[in-house]
Order: sequence, then C-alpha cells, then structure tokens
Amino acid sequence: MKKVLALLVLVVFSVVTFACQKIVVRAPEGKNVTLASGAISNYDYQKRVFYVLWGLVPLGDNSTADLLANVPDGSKVLVQTELTFVDYLITGILSVVSVCTKTVGVQVVK
Repeated sequence: MKKVLALLVLVVFSVVTFACQKIVVRAPEGKNVTLASGAISNYDYQKRVFYVLWGLVPLGDNSTADLLANVPDGSKVLVQTELTFVDYLITGILSVVSVCTKTVGVQVVK
C-alpha cells in the first residue's frame, strides 16, 4: 500500500510540475525584435529556469529578456520552451524538495 501511495504522489507532483512553469516572452527595454513562426533547428541562446513549489514560483528571471539582449536589433527570432532530458533528471531528483526546471531557447532567423 505504501508503494502505491508513493507512486501516486510522484505522479501528482509530475503533473503539477509540468503544468505550472510560466515563461514570460519579452524583449529587453529598447530592443526591437519580432517573433517569427516556424520550427527551431538549434538554439543560438538558451538557459534553464528553475522553479520551486513544483513550478509555481520561479527562482530568478523566468523571462526571455536576457536571452534577447544578445540578439541584433531588428532580428526575427523563434522562442521555444521544452523539457530536455537534463530537465527531467533534475526534476526527478529534486522534485522531492519541490524544485523543477525548464529549458528556454532562442534562435535568430537568418
């Protein structure tokens, strides 16, 4: 019975973890960039965002502003959030103490 309950708790935490991680897509003040549509082939810039309380509260900046600061003015960009293998590992290990991660990537459209 204890194993079933532990598995149920793990599943509930996993669902909560992947459902609540908010990423704010915005450019830094004064930067002129445009969001493009399409599929990302590889990231030009990326970062991992950490959260506590299984995705409810970001630890640090959860926006794309710091990534887009490196992009040339007037560029078109693609933005993608994903859970990579490393994110799954980190979340799997640290979800016991409510920590989880998500990767945010930016590709400049050339």
